[in-house]
Amino acid sequence: MPRIKSSKIGITPFQNLLGHNERILTNWENLAETLFHQGKINSELKEQLRRSLAYKNQCDY
Repeated sequence: MPRIKSSKIGITPFQNLLGHNERILTNWENLAETLFHQGKINSELKEQLRRSLAYKNQCDY
């Protein structure tokens, strides 16, 4: 399976992937900021989303 090399833009591995297109990275970060840091989603829903995503990504945590 081919792998995409990380860009030098971004801090996290996911940001390094999106960093190949700075416009996408910027807009993704703006969406995350709006949804998760500006109080638009309550903490119970955030936790449900986190668990669901972790399960789908086969994360043990």
